[in-house]
Amino acid sequence: MADYVILVLGIVSISSLISIAGIVSAHINKQSKLKLEVLKQEIELEKIRKESYIIETEKLRLEIEQTRLQLSLDSPTIQSSSQHFIDDKTN
Repeated sequence: MADYVILVLGIVSISSLISIAGIVSAHINKQSKLKLEVLKQEIELEKIRKESYIIETEKLRLEIEQTRLQLSLDSPTIQSSSQHFIDDKTN
C-alpha cells in the first residue's frame, strides 16, 4: 500500500512540475514577444525621428538660402541708398 502512495505522489508531483514548467515557459515566451514588439516600436520611432530631423534640416537650409537671397536682393538697394547719401554729403 505504501508503494502505491509513493507512486501516486510521484506521479502527482511530476505532473505538477510539468504544468509549472509549461506556465513558466509560456510566461517567458510572452515576455520575449513583448520585448520584440517594444524593439520594433523603438526602431520605428527612430526612423520617424530621423525623417523628422532630415525634414527640419532641409527646411532650415531652405530658410537660410531664402534669407541669403533676400539679403542679396536688398543689398544693391542699401548700397544705392548709401551712395546717394554719400553723394549728397559731398555736394
